[in-house]
Parts: sequence; C-alpha cells; structure tokens
Amino acid sequence: MKTQANKQAKRALSRRDFLRLTGVAGGAALVAACAAPATQPAGDTGSAADAEGVTISWWNELDTPTTQEMVPLIVAGFEETYPGVKVDYELTGGPPGGGAFTEVLLTRIAAGTPPNAATIWSPPVEFAAQGSLMAIDEYMADAQWATPDAFYEGPLKSTTWQGKVYGLPASAGAASLFFNAEKFTEKGISTATADFPTTWQGLKDLSAEFVIWEGDELKQAGYVPWATGWIRPIWSEVNGGQIFDAENNRYVIDSSANEEWLNFWLQWLDEQYRGDIEQLNIFGEWSGVYPQTAFGLGNQALADSGSWAPTDADIPFEWNVAKFPIGPSGTQSATAYYPNWFVVPSGAGQAQESFNFIEYFATKGWETWYTYIMDTPAWKAFPQGVLPTKLVDLYGQERAQEIHNFYADYLNTAADMWTSPVESFASDTLGAAIDEVLHKTKTPAQALAETQAIVQARLDETMRQ
Repeated sequence: MKTQANKQAKRALSRRDFLRLTGVAGGAALVAACAAPATQPAGDTGSAADAEGVTISWWNELDTPTTQEMVPLIVAGFEETYPGVKVDYELTGGPPGGGAFTEVLLTRIAAGTPPNAATIWSPPVEFAAQGSLMAIDEYMADAQWATPDAFYEGPLKSTTWQGKVYGLPASAGAASLFFNAEKFTEKGISTATADFPTTWQGLKDLSAEFVIWEGDELKQAGYVPWATGWIRPIWSEVNGGQIFDAENNRYVIDSSANEEWLNFWLQWLDEQYRGDIEQLNIFGEWSGVYPQTAFGLGNQALADSGSWAPTDADIPFEWNVAKFPIGPSGTQSATAYYPNWFVVPSGAGQAQESFNFIEYFATKGWETWYTYIMDTPAWKAFPQGVLPTKLVDLYGQERAQEIHNFYADYLNTAADMWTSPVESFASDTLGAAIDEVLHKTKTPAQALAETQAIVQARLDETMRQ
C-alpha cells in the first residue's frame, strides 16, 4: 500500500525497531501473551451481528497520498457492510501520539492496551513467535471471504506459525524481471515474454549482449542479479534450494544449491563487470526500475522489481516482463512477493469485529485499493476485470489485463519467504554474507556456513524464550 521507496524506507525502520525491542526487552511481548488467550482476546463482545455502536481501532504505517485518498473509501465500505461497527484510525504514518510504530505497538500489546487491528510490514511470524498476535483460524473457518483456501499458498504461509494463522496478506506484490523492449528490438531479440530465456545460463548470455564498456567506464549494463535484496529467496528457490525450512523450523542456508547460486553470481561478476563490485556500484543504481535507476535512465537493459512498478515507476520506454529463469539444480520458476499484512494483536478485544475488518480490507477492500496501484492481490477470488485505472490509461484494457494475469499467475509459484521468527535478523545476516562473497573476502562455502551457524543460533535462542 505504498510506493517502492516508501516500502523500503519503512521496512528498514520497522525491522530495526522490532529487533531492538525484542532483543533488549523480548520478554515484554511474552507478557502480552499471558494477558489473554491467543485465539480469543480479552473483552471480546461476540459477533458483529450482535454489536451496536462498536468502535474498533486500527493502526497503520501508511501516510502516502494514495492512502489519504483510498483508505477512507475502504473504511466506509467496511462500515456500510457492518452497520454499527465504526473504525477509529488516523493517516499520520505512525501510532496515535507518535513514536516508532513497531516499538509502540509491542509496548501497548505488553500493557494489554493494543489496537484492535494493525497493518505491519514486518512478518507476522516474528510477532506471533513472541505471543503478540491473535491466531485467527477459527474466524477464517466461518469467514465470508477469507477462508483458509482463499489466498495464494505462498503469501498465506507468511502469516503461519506452528500450524496457526496470525494475519492476512492483503497484497502480495509479485516480483519479475523487466526488460527494455526498445533495446531488445534494436538487437533483433524477441520482446515476447514467452521467448525469454528459461535458464540462468540463458539469462547471463542475454545480459552479456547489452554490456558496453568504453575503456574503464561501464556505459551500459545487461542485468545485475544481486542488486535487489528482498527477492533473494527466488534465487535459492529456482535452484532447488531453501533459506528457511518452515516445516521443520530450521535454516538450510549452507546447502549445495545455495553455494552453486553464489558461485554463479561470482562468475557473472567476473565475466561481465570485471570482477569489481565496488567499481560496478559507482556506475549506477542497479536495483529496480524507477526513474533514478540505471534501468529508468536507459543505461541497463534488464532489471527486477515488484508488480507495483507498472503504475508507480513511470517507465519512459516500451518494456515487458518475464519470469525468473531456472537454475541448474532447479525445476521451476518462482517469484518473490512483498506483502502488506493485516493482524489482530493479542488482548485487543472485539475479536470478531476486528477479524471482520482485516478480512474486508484484505479482500473486498483491496478491490478499491487496486484501482489505484498495482499491488497484486493475495486473494485468489479477486474479480477478473478489476484493474488499476492508471495501467488501463497507459496501456489499454487488453494489455493491462495481460500484465495483471501475468503477476496473478506467477503467485502460484511463490518462493518460501517471510516465514521465520527471526526473519529480519536472518535476512540482514545473509545480505552481509553475500556482500562479503561479492567483495571476494570469503568464498560462498565459508560465508554460507558462517551465516548458517549464526542464524540458527539466533533461531534456537528465540525458540527457548
């Protein structure tokens, strides 16, 4: 529910806040878990049908112009659907009274005075493992729209901890490759998505077609596969690997599939970018497709981004999208996804009304939101033909529907991600290890083994709390 720049800035802040609070005062969230049962918050008043004049509170980190315009419409739709239930909310981008969103939220949960609902940008599992969220399985069983089978499997997994569901994914902004169709046409390369390379080697060879060096200066890049951190799980998944095994609650970072992945990146760096990651970074911003990036400036032929980019990035040339190719040890393509999660904090009260609100926002309410920005719905029953207005205006109804269908279909093979109770710590630690590999201070095997030991130790410590 935000632009990419807003997403990344807020995500980084919330992760730091969450880790600081749970690391220094991790017991506080556990106190909240004792204040009320995780499946039925204290003070619950029963169903919305019995409620008269009920007011529930909703906290969110959303403060963009889109939010200012669209959220009141969605809330009004909810209040019309559930007469007698009002939603108390604000659009300042933080909790009432100010402060760091996640820190204030966890503090209020620990004190037994949380909001009834919240939108979070850090994985629900991180909160659920500390006892800070209400499990919503019993409400989903009888839900009007948000039944257990109503969402794409991957995004719903990101709300699941030890067999229980602790939130709903409203969006699941799927990732893809973007390519400059004009540059492809100039070289006589097909611009059809169906003709895009399906293997890592094919993608690397395609990238090499567009790399232009003039002396010691890189004038044009092909693709820089390591540039975007949040899509990292794709690279493991499409090569038959994993980062976190949620079913068995263990990390599997130091696998042969992941070592093969990083060695392939090193080969790519050496062959196309002269083996110097620092020098490469001087020449451009290789992540994303926004105007300030090398792709947006026309200096990079291929990049990656999320589904929101077609309505948010204002790409100034003809482009197309493609799936991520398969690694030598993989069997199918996969996409990453970047959700907005709606949750009910533990001890909030008004459980049924609170669930009804997050259910409505993540399903029917998203029909309103989606007309403004292409943040792919996680709800599988999202109606065909509801499309972002800007997308239709820019590319026409038929092309807009094709783009929507591409991302919706891609979510059927979403990578396993956002499922660990130490997700943020693990992501940061793995990112630092990959940086060491690309700077050639450690081999992939060394970096992955060290990361495995560090992250698994943090997970074990978290599980003992």
